[in-house]
Amino acid sequence: MGESLGGPCVTVPDWPGRKANDGGHARITAFLVLDIQQSLEKAEAVRKCILAQTRGEGGDPDQREIVMNAYDVTFGPVQCVIEPAFDDTGEVAVFVKTADLLAAIERRIADIKGFDRT
Repeated sequence: MGESLGGPCVTVPDWPGRKANDGGHARITAFLVLDIQQSLEKAEAVRKCILAQTRGEGGDPDQREIVMNAYDVTFGPVQCVIEPAFDDTGEVAVFVKTADLLAAIERRIADIKGFDRT
């Protein structure tokens, strides 16, 4: 498990292969905390978009990009781009491996489902 945050999100999201010093992984973490939060619906929507791209089902433009509160994610079969939803934040777009984002989302879904059972 990751470091403690306190509040409704008790730990930094963690997933198999997460590297704390990786800039892409830091952006995935921020995306999970700020946009996905504890929402199973949001996490599953992102997972659906990723799977559509990795399985070659990406013909639907609505499944190639998702805009949330803090970040806009463009999905590709090998690489995704996570960039600020608003240009005035000063943050730059970050490229991440699609496999890393999928691993993080799947772990987040499992964590949310586990949290709901308690």
